[in-house]
Amino acid sequence: MTALAMSLLLGTTASLHLQAGPAAAATPAAEAAAETALGVNIAPVRDWTPEWPFVDAFRTSRPWISQRTGAGWGQGPALQLDEHGWVRSMEPGQYVDAAIFTSGDYPIGTYVVTWEGDGDVTFFGGGTISNRTAGRFEYNPQTAGRADYAPGSGGRFLRITRTDPDDYVRNIRVWMPGFEHTGEQQVFHPQFLDSLEGMKTLRFMDWMGTNASPYTTWESYPTPESSTQVRGVAVELMIDLANRVGADPWFNIPHQADDAFVRSFARVVRDRLAPGRKAYVEYSNELWNSAYAFQQTPWARTRGQELNLAAEPWVAGQRYQALRSVETFRIWNEEFGAEAGARLVRVMGVQSGNIGVARDVLSYQNTHQHVDAIAVAPYFDCSDRWIPGDSRTHFPGHPTVAPYVKEGGVDRLLQACQRSIDTGVRDQILRHKELADQYGLSLVAYEAGQHLAGILGAENDDALTALFGAANRHRRMRDLYARYLDQWRELGGGAIALFLTTEHLSKWGSWGLRERLDQPLADAPKALAADEFLQALRQVPVRVSAPTVTSLSLQSDLAAGGATLTLRGANLASTSTVRFGQVSAPFHTVQADGVTHLVVTTPRFDRGGVVDVTVTNPAGVSPATPASRFTYHPPPAVTSLSPATALTVGGTTVTLTGTALTGAETVRIGTVTVPARMLSPTSMEFTVPARTQTGAVDVTVTTPYGTSPVVPAARLTYVNPPRPVVTNMSASSGPAQTSTTVLINGSNFRGATSVTIGSQEAAFTVLSDSQIRAVFPPQPHNTWVNVHVFTPGGHSDAHAETDFHYIAAQVPAVTGLSVTGGHADVPHTVLVNGRGFTWATQVTVGGVPAPFTFVSSTQLSATFPARTSPGAADVQVTTPAGTSPITASGVFTYTAPPPQPQPEPQPEPQPEPEPEPQPGPQPEPEPEPEPQPQPQPEPEPQPEPEPVVTGLSVTGGRTHVPHTVLVNGQGFTGASRVTVGGVPVPFTFVSDTRLSVTFPARTSQGKVGVQVTTPAGTSPIAQDGVFTYTAPPRPVVTRLSVNRGPAKARTTVLVDGKGFTAASRVTAGGVPASFTRVSDTRLKVVLPTRAAGTAYVQVTTPGGVSAVAKAAAFTWVASR
Repeated sequence: MTALAMSLLLGTTASLHLQAGPAAAATPAAEAAAETALGVNIAPVRDWTPEWPFVDAFRTSRPWISQRTGAGWGQGPALQLDEHGWVRSMEPGQYVDAAIFTSGDYPIGTYVVTWEGDGDVTFFGGGTISNRTAGRFEYNPQTAGRADYAPGSGGRFLRITRTDPDDYVRNIRVWMPGFEHTGEQQVFHPQFLDSLEGMKTLRFMDWMGTNASPYTTWESYPTPESSTQVRGVAVELMIDLANRVGADPWFNIPHQADDAFVRSFARVVRDRLAPGRKAYVEYSNELWNSAYAFQQTPWARTRGQELNLAAEPWVAGQRYQALRSVETFRIWNEEFGAEAGARLVRVMGVQSGNIGVARDVLSYQNTHQHVDAIAVAPYFDCSDRWIPGDSRTHFPGHPTVAPYVKEGGVDRLLQACQRSIDTGVRDQILRHKELADQYGLSLVAYEAGQHLAGILGAENDDALTALFGAANRHRRMRDLYARYLDQWRELGGGAIALFLTTEHLSKWGSWGLRERLDQPLADAPKALAADEFLQALRQVPVRVSAPTVTSLSLQSDLAAGGATLTLRGANLASTSTVRFGQVSAPFHTVQADGVTHLVVTTPRFDRGGVVDVTVTNPAGVSPATPASRFTYHPPPAVTSLSPATALTVGGTTVTLTGTALTGAETVRIGTVTVPARMLSPTSMEFTVPARTQTGAVDVTVTTPYGTSPVVPAARLTYVNPPRPVVTNMSASSGPAQTSTTVLINGSNFRGATSVTIGSQEAAFTVLSDSQIRAVFPPQPHNTWVNVHVFTPGGHSDAHAETDFHYIAAQVPAVTGLSVTGGHADVPHTVLVNGRGFTWATQVTVGGVPAPFTFVSSTQLSATFPARTSPGAADVQVTTPAGTSPITASGVFTYTAPPPQPQPEPQPEPQPEPEPEPQPGPQPEPEPEPEPQPQPQPEPEPQPEPEPVVTGLSVTGGRTHVPHTVLVNGQGFTGASRVTVGGVPVPFTFVSDTRLSVTFPARTSQGKVGVQVTTPAGTSPIAQDGVFTYTAPPRPVVTRLSVNRGPAKARTTVLVDGKGFTAASRVTAGGVPASFTRVSDTRLKVVLPTRAAGTAYVQVTTPGGVSAVAKAAAFTWVASR
């Protein structure tokens, strides 16, 4: 009886509580288990398995079947058996059968059958018997003349038809060919031993019949003397096999075994296991698995609930596993005593696909302190996204998935197996390794390998079964097992036991490394991979040469991986791993013309760069050479945005910093792509587009090598802009009759949605973030309105600078010209005097438009164009109120230009007359003397004419402004100085008869003479060279935008009126106030603080001081 059972009877669980404390130090045996070592699960002993572990085939026979002559199969009387299972007696007509060769997969040859006792023994179902003697005959399972002894053609039975109860038939042996005389010492078949060569761990879960085991007491468990071993192999035989192979045995204690069973089992192991060998001890098998075959699971759950370990059955079962495992380990520790640490590995089996099971079992009452290793079964089940449109992964053996799996074929299935290894399996191993490291435990694998099998009815799908079988027989399955095992080692796994040695492919699965014990390695891809892994671990001698890489069909690609390349070289058939740098890559072997090469899928390598591609086989790693180098081109990555916020109105310039940006021409902001400008290989600049919503969007960059990942550092947050602010406008008033174009100055104008003036909308154009050009529509005369700018950030506030005054424009009138005439061949700058010139839009001279500049409401400065003919031209001014009438005071007379002096004509030289010829001979003419140069008289110097001023284009103007005047006359060539009232002034030489002169402003009015100085002298002062300065008009204040304000705070006021052009001072009640001139008709004044009361605002200009008027009154109000 177990301690747990006793606790149940006593109604207490006090004895079950474990001691808390820190994790125990790893024992020497546990440390050894942490080293990667390959082992295997031994296939169950059955009459139908294609594995023959014993030289005595009867050890694998099925238990006796009682038969009766004339009755149906198995309808004989109850069996009378001794303690070893031999038939002691039979009733008349009774006989017994034992199935022994039902699969047909046994060595061909002559078997020798021997027994002790008196009785008749034979075979039926085929084959021939010969050389019969007492207690012996020879048997050949093959039928004479037929080669029918092949897999699946079995059906051979040993039959007893008579036995003497006093000397009953017993100790039957069916010696395999060649072992009649050595079988008692040999025990295990050499082919079986050869298949286990190098294995470091032998797991006996199936040999012990662990799943649904009926054994509770030691006396009921089979012994070496038992007639058959199919109901559980004797512990002595398991130990002897481990000793013979040189492996560590792994025992699974039956779930119902009492403490005496556990203790007796442990003693046998202690005394029989060879020195230096370790025993792995595990309580039962997969106590989390609720499949029908695992009857131990519901049993443990029931026990756990009876002990009130948990309300949920599965949790109760897990905790019962923890408690009973610790009790089992305690008994083994007691039996092994001081050697326990060196000879025992205490194993806790958990569910590989559910890390929660391991956490709960190990943490419950500090179970981890009594455990050396966590055991998982990291099968690769080839789950994948089989169903179109479904992003989830599904097991290929499920009925709803099977149609898609069959459609994909074997290649698609093997690809899914590869992904399963690289993703799901890897994740399971990593999670359990982390937990094992947390507790200071080893991570081992109690079972491992592929897991292709139909479930829930799909096992009856013959096409699916055939597909799974084809995948298991495919040479790429060797590649998958090689990568799978190497990954286990890479991730720090310890002992790993593949499942299992030998078994037929069937609808229940393809579990065997071999399908038949004597199957050649070349035909068994899983066994071949296992053998190569044994070589790599040096568990068997290395039988291959080290690999080399001679070429890669592709030598560069994207860092995202996924490209396929062909790797060629030498000694590649036994490849277990292909690595790019330190990263392993999926691969499979291909044979062409007897040469093996590898088809490799490049793994991901985000940081990019050059890596060496290496191949590993059991003999070692290929050397790195130029031919094995591979270049990764990394995708771009964004590391920062500056700024990381942008206005919804757009226009924000952002600098993006990152890596591998070369080749990028655009940036994607959310769903919008915008152009970008490269600043360097690690930075670029782009302008943010407008967006209607606030919030964060992801920024990505795309190059020929991929798109940058979405990361927090690449997140741009849109925010509304600050409210717009209007500081001033280019005009504070305009005509009521027509539209007025105004420049609005301020800030935060980008993205403006509207501009209003009063209740009306104004057409506008955003020139910059600080300026808008708006067209104010006409409104009624004397209307005062506020201007507002609207953006997504809000609207601007109203204040004095946003006031706009609509004024009815007067029909203009021209009352005089500063110059009333001039030569037609040159333009003339003329001051046009009159009234109503505010908002002038055009000046014409004789109907021809002339450029002009607004000076004041009573004066314009216009440039009268030259013309081809002399004559009078009417000057007219146009404003929104109309065009000025033609008046005599607005006539400009163009005169013909003065004639230019002509040079005097020179007389033509006359030739001298030739002498007439004389009759008769003529004397030789005397040579003419050479002409001698005659001195020429020096020309007498002509005196330069003195300069004379004959007229001015403008004869008068205001004192407070400068004036540009054309000075007409003669003798101006070489002019060096011009004075106005004796004061030198700047000038420009136009011609000998004209200078362009700037007459300065001055403080006093009156007449001044104009004089020109040249090398010939200075012109005299003449009546035509006199300019009259007149004082400007006295300023007038007509309105204050605000006429009340706090006495203790300054108040900003717009002062409207006229004559403000040269304003020099503003006072409020005689106290100076700061001001800014907006126009000739407006000042912006900041009134000072003062005592409560009323005072008048006055403006001072060169024309005087504005009068005290009601319109200029301002009242300071005391605060309450």
